[in-house]
Amino acid sequence: MPAREKARETVATQAFCEAMGHLAAGVTIITSSLDNAPVGMTATAVCSVSAKPPMLLVSLTTGSRTALGVEQSKAFAVHLLTDHSQKHAEQFAAAGDHFAGIKYRCDDQTKVPVLHEVLGHFVCLVEHMVEVADHRLFVGRVVACEVKAPGRHPLVYFDRKYRKVAATESQPGTLEPWGSTHDFGLPGWGLPT
Repeated sequence: MPAREKARETVATQAFCEAMGHLAAGVTIITSSLDNAPVGMTATAVCSVSAKPPMLLVSLTTGSRTALGVEQSKAFAVHLLTDHSQKHAEQFAAAGDHFAGIKYRCDDQTKVPVLHEVLGHFVCLVEHMVEVADHRLFVGRVVACEVKAPGRHPLVYFDRKYRKVAATESQPGTLEPWGSTHDFGLPGWGLPT
């Protein structure tokens, strides 16, 4: 039996954070309900999992009121922000009353807060929860979604700054958020003949 390879050490946290800062990410607000009170936080760790069935994944800090609310209520909402929503992103990222001056309604089925002034939203029921390091990953089945401001630009975070997507003319792409439906690879590396 071959000897085990020596385990590689993890990179330094500072180097990891610097590199991750260069991964452009859409800015979202995650909301839920904790003891019948609204809770929420700003997050960029959101991704689609599948389209059939529609599912999303969010990564929340363990012990945060929002993570506790999602765990308790078994539901959450993901709000996509417009490039004019930086103040909302900052409000939900800071200490204090996150919902002060924010217009929202409670979803009929899940009772989680759904914000009014957003690019769009997804309402999810928790299907899976996984603890990883100091975070909890929640996979939610999307039970409602809406694009509320079509044509508006999203709020993006890159290199520790909020950014706006530049309007450019290009051909529509075929990439889907959950990955390609065809895993062909590069020519000569698994491309079907």
